[in-house]
Amino acid sequence: MTMKPYLALLAAMIAAPALAQTQGAMNADAARQAEAADRALNTRYAGIVARVSPATKLLLRDAQRSWIAFRDRQCAFEASGVKGGSAYPMVHSGCLARVTKERTRDLTRFGRCEEGDLSCPR
Repeated sequence: MTMKPYLALLAAMIAAPALAQTQGAMNADAARQAEAADRALNTRYAGIVARVSPATKLLLRDAQRSWIAFRDRQCAFEASGVKGGSAYPMVHSGCLARVTKERTRDLTRFGRCEEGDLSCPR
């Protein structure tokens, strides 16, 4: 058994207090993560829009608009327990990042359609 894993754990434990953040910093970090997830989603969305038919673009646009409404309501619901508190932005942004990453995975699946896959939009 090597000591490297234990040394890494010890180093992490010693550094942990230095990693403590203020609520404002955690809110800002969560917002950055949500923005990064949104950029990734927009990139994936644009890639699909570029390869599908005009009729499918309209369907995707409508689906995306509905998804955005769902995302916003879902995250408002999930963060409602801390509404008005200092952690609300962090919880809300964390939800936005998570749900957006899930949507990006869905769109990624549509971007990787195999020839003959009838479940993929064209």
